[in-house]
Amino acid sequence: MKVGTDGVLLGAWAGRGVPKKILDIGAGTGLIALMLTQRFPDARITAIEPNSDALYDAEFNFRNSPFAERLKLVKTNIQDFKTEDRFDLIVSNPPFFTNSLVSENEGRTEARHAHTLSPGDLAKATALLAENGKIAVIYPTETYIAFSAAMRKIGFFEERRTEVKPTATKPFHRIMGVFGKSNQPTERAELVIEKYGRHQYSEEYVELTRDFYLFDDSKS
Repeated sequence: MKVGTDGVLLGAWAGRGVPKKILDIGAGTGLIALMLTQRFPDARITAIEPNSDALYDAEFNFRNSPFAERLKLVKTNIQDFKTEDRFDLIVSNPPFFTNSLVSENEGRTEARHAHTLSPGDLAKATALLAENGKIAVIYPTETYIAFSAAMRKIGFFEERRTEVKPTATKPFHRIMGVFGKSNQPTERAELVIEKYGRHQYSEEYVELTRDFYLFDDSKS
């Protein structure tokens, strides 16, 4: 599976402070978990993934990373996941192609179709949060609205939100959000990925992701 921009964005954006325990729901190849171990040196990350193909890739990536001792991988989905741990931060780049045709590659289909992880199911994962824990997600706009509504029903509020557009001339196509129990005005921001042309990244995108990419600064 390819490295996706959504995962890179969430891995670079989610979390503040010094979370000690992090849960990555639907870890895929382990990209977000690896980014978070780099960003938070004292954190221990549990990554869950039900898809065997993705799990194989994540196992390889974790084993060959310098953070292997702080990473735990479990083959399960969130609906069946059992643990005594409570997490300071939960992250998820959930599946969202709810109406697309099933692809020939069943592994990739399973990884990206929302029938395997609905916004309501993901909202229920808040039961695994510590007292002041947060959950951070990235979704297409319409699905994000549904997730936000599900969170409000259980007493969680949008604390931070960044709307993302692929280029300066295109509409916003993703929203990243952090939810917690603090019912305060939402901290809002916008992010353009490619501001000047193909692979000509905006200053904001470069700043957000520079610890994970090698950029040619002359093109940003």
